[in-house]
Amino acid sequence: CKTPYPAYINLTDCRVPLVQVPNTEPPFIVLENSVRESQSAHRGLHVISLAENKQLRLGRGHESDVRIADVSISRCHAIVRFQRGAFVLEDNNSKFGTLVAMRKTRPIDSKTTLAVQCGRTVLKLIQQSTEGATETQAAS
Repeated sequence: CKTPYPAYINLTDCRVPLVQVPNTEPPFIVLENSVRESQSAHRGLHVISLAENKQLRLGRGHESDVRIADVSISRCHAIVRFQRGAFVLEDNNSKFGTLVAMRKTRPIDSKTTLAVQCGRTVLKLIQQSTEGATETQAAS
């Protein structure tokens, strides 16, 4: 069955969400898997807090926070962190680099979309401001 589940269900007198979503401490990053349906049946949305100076590790290794199943990506390919009020993307000395052999830290600003290629995987980073909090979306 390919019918999507409803976001809310009706109980006696009230409407409640089907799944409770916890509040995420800002700053946070939203990652959406947007692999073509012909390549994968798995779609997902991940919300990850970068509070308390946490770093988000992207790669194919088990130690990565976000695992990308791509043999051309290093085990820990790149790092996203929140530094001085901005999201920053940094290559982690990967074999083939990130975003055309990117070797320097790259800030992610709110004015542009940043397309990042890690191996054969393309990540699209968009910073959005929502009710005073800042979030970044990434799609692979």
